[in-house]
Amino acid sequence: MKKILVIAILSLIFAAKSFAGLEVYFMYTKFNSPQGQYIETYMSTIGYSTILKEIGNGKFQSEIEVVMIFKVGDSIANFKKYVLHGPEITDTTAPIPNFIDAQRVNLPNGTYTFDISIRDINSDKPPYCFSDTIVMDFGDEVKFSDIELVESYTKASSESSITKSGYDLVPYVANFFPENMNSLKFYIEAYNTDKALNDDFMLKYHIDDYQSGKEMPQCSRFKKMKPAEVIPFIGELNIEKLPSGNYNLVVEIVNRNNEPVTKSVYFFQRQNKSTFSNEEYAARARQFDLNNTFAGNMNSRDSLVFYIKSMRPIASVYERPFIDNQLRTADLATLQKYFVEFWVKRNYVNPESEWYQYKLQVEKVEKNYATTIRHGFETDRGVIYLQYGVPNHIFQSPIEPGAYPYEIWQYYRLGEDNNCKFVFYNPSMEGHEYELLHSNKQGEIHTFNWTRYLSRSKSSSYGISDTYNSVDNASSGYGQNTFTNDWERRAIEEFNK
Repeated sequence: MKKILVIAILSLIFAAKSFAGLEVYFMYTKFNSPQGQYIETYMSTIGYSTILKEIGNGKFQSEIEVVMIFKVGDSIANFKKYVLHGPEITDTTAPIPNFIDAQRVNLPNGTYTFDISIRDINSDKPPYCFSDTIVMDFGDEVKFSDIELVESYTKASSESSITKSGYDLVPYVANFFPENMNSLKFYIEAYNTDKALNDDFMLKYHIDDYQSGKEMPQCSRFKKMKPAEVIPFIGELNIEKLPSGNYNLVVEIVNRNNEPVTKSVYFFQRQNKSTFSNEEYAARARQFDLNNTFAGNMNSRDSLVFYIKSMRPIASVYERPFIDNQLRTADLATLQKYFVEFWVKRNYVNPESEWYQYKLQVEKVEKNYATTIRHGFETDRGVIYLQYGVPNHIFQSPIEPGAYPYEIWQYYRLGEDNNCKFVFYNPSMEGHEYELLHSNKQGEIHTFNWTRYLSRSKSSSYGISDTYNSVDNASSGYGQNTFTNDWERRAIEEFNK
């Protein structure tokens, strides 16, 4: 199985990976110009994940080698190899700043195989490699460039690799907006409006709910434009009150008859715990007819109790006390109010759709992980599944001489964390009640020397024979240890992939 994260969204690629210690984020966007088509690449390197090299005068620096190859069939159409240097550091005990790189590569219309290799020169670990297909198809029709997310922009005083249309655009190399980011900024170019439109037109940009397609309130703007060969545009939307969820940034051109001409869409995720006030949520919840909306019979107290219990894995620390302490004695009206407000907080526009999607996952968990004494959402595997979604990879070891049955779940990316692993095991050897034993995910259980707990003999012979060097001792809980059992070696190697 391919152990890299490559998320293709339209023609935009976003890659994030902690690979052999190095953590980078990579994206590209496609542009057109009178001088020809090109792509612009952006790479953000997380400073603490690099290895510093002494460069003299008491200074240290990171060195990242990047190789980009663009092929048509077996022929190389373009090639770029360079070394990216991080900022010079004098105090190696202080936090190492992140650093960003931007490059431009000319690519005429056509279909290309794009191979990229990223390597920490000062590390002996292998490079991070991935491939993608790029289709350049700019013509005479009205069309947008890709959307480039921007962290900040200022008027340019001189030309640089991040200068475009007279502005220095610092790229935002992610499609995830955490709670501390209250605005979404972007850059886009519109081409050939002078060839197709004789009159002024409207450039509209707004945020839509990903599932329902409904436009989010107070997240829409527009500007009247005049036709031109190339129209550069910088837009900004306030997302301070945008709730957690999945969204599309939509930029579109509409003619004077309010007819759509072309549009560009960019998928992103938002995490935001504090959006609307409790009063606003309550007012929104009152708009829904409790008897005719959400799945299930809302007048059945037993069904409602079951549904609310199933929501505990994704409930906040402020929402769980009701489930843990008041659920048993609350009357029907209180349960209905809690239930609806819970989903309004997660999808202000379409809470019903949000509940339906979650209910489907609860049903899957109930089918796959329920035991004779626990519902699926009450088991450790069910909780992790509902909290984080479907794992990208599961390693299963149901029969292992000398070890309890165990599974290792891998998520390529969870929020801002990369390559997250969860180890479950079945110490009872009965049924399929697996307990969470260890994880490298921040905030989850971390068990040092976790393979000792997998051993059925309760004693692993460490320090006797072959030495096994852990690839990632911070993640695995091991430094330099010895393993006499093949299953122990296999478990650690699988965890560190």
